[in-house]
Amino acid sequence: MKFSLFNLILLIIYALVCIGIGIWSARGKHDEDYLIAGRKIKFIGFVSSVVASYIGGAALVAYSAYVYKFGISAIAVFLGTALGFLIFIPYALKLRKYSSEQKFLTLPDWFYFKYNKSTGVAAAAILTVVYFGMLLNQFIAGSSILANISGWNYETALIISSSIIVIYLFFGGFKSVIKTDVFQYIIMFVLFILLAYVLIKDDSKFSAQIIDFSDMNLSMTIAFIAFGVLIIFQSAEYWQRVYAAKDERVVKRGFIGSAILVLITGFAITVVGLSAHYEVPGILPRNAFAAGLKVLIPAKLIGLSLVLLFAAIMSSADTIIFVLASSVAKDYIAHFSKKDITEHRLKIQTKIFVVLFSFIGFILAYFFRDIIQVIIFITGIGFTIIPAAIASFHFKISNKAALASFLSGIVYILILLFTNNLIPELGIASIVVALFFLITFQLIFRKKESVIQNLQNKKP
Repeated sequence: MKFSLFNLILLIIYALVCIGIGIWSARGKHDEDYLIAGRKIKFIGFVSSVVASYIGGAALVAYSAYVYKFGISAIAVFLGTALGFLIFIPYALKLRKYSSEQKFLTLPDWFYFKYNKSTGVAAAAILTVVYFGMLLNQFIAGSSILANISGWNYETALIISSSIIVIYLFFGGFKSVIKTDVFQYIIMFVLFILLAYVLIKDDSKFSAQIIDFSDMNLSMTIAFIAFGVLIIFQSAEYWQRVYAAKDERVVKRGFIGSAILVLITGFAITVVGLSAHYEVPGILPRNAFAAGLKVLIPAKLIGLSLVLLFAAIMSSADTIIFVLASSVAKDYIAHFSKKDITEHRLKIQTKIFVVLFSFIGFILAYFFRDIIQVIIFITGIGFTIIPAAIASFHFKISNKAALASFLSGIVYILILLFTNNLIPELGIASIVVALFFLITFQLIFRKKESVIQNLQNKKP
């Protein structure tokens, strides 16, 4: 499929708008604006950013592949995510309170605060691996979709998408992430409306098929819901948006609004995946989204679908790059530096790492293009921090128990990897392993502390 001049103009306009937003966001702003958007994000920015960062190129590929393979059951991922946003609200309100006092910038800041330096470093290391894998997936998936739809080769799509991201992110930082997310989600939502129009107008049997729940698999549905709920607690981008929110009201209303929009967006992605499921059998699942769009979207509107894909690519990729860059600057350099690090210095370091991670992600995505095992691996690794994260809000957990929980989950995933047993069902079980060791070591260390305390009380 070749692009017309009109489609190319649409792409250029979109890219220029995103770059313009990044440059505009950098004008006359304070360092905190670059690092965390001045902690002044309002409702629209909060909701758009949360949903846009959730629905990225990798998400489109992965979830469409799940829909293609498992049918309507895969929509439960979005049901679970919506439920997860609602469950996360009381935790987010506590985070908002502490983050305002402690000036948190990253998710590991919470572990440094609630536990100790070793636990904070371990959490940061885990999330660095997870988010670098996510960045790689984002570049691979987004560029593959872009190439598939446009007719360009993979390398061209990769160069264009990564170049635009690094330009506006370097200039505008977190504030440009929020502003471009609003713009990008508006574009995505327009195409979702277009999809709805196509379905309503369509007189084929497909409209009836998408609401046929007779083949929904109960066990898969439950697994997808659980995954959707739990992923919220290890997603550093949502924690950062809580830190950046203007007030608690924005946090509460923002996650409620995000839950609603995720359901709407998830339904649209499910429609695309099901269109490939019914109309284009026999393809690789990872190509389901591109194939589904070609089925649904008229050829004359393919330019609009490309803009959607570009928006999806950058709305998540920019978030991931910024999470990585700010994490390295804050969670490693700042915490290990012997001198106090100013916000201006953090800003400079974050800019450097934005460029560095964008370049490394580009290089790896150029050579490695299979995302399935990467997704399973980083999900398993990321889930290891969830038990200690949730428990930290409810109990006084031993630092050593939290660290043991992290390490046990990582070792479990590595065993699966090296024994060629790293499959989705076993990968997400890392959360069970981490929880078991968290409880076990908590009981051991609490008993040990109790014995020491009794001995000290007996001393004259």
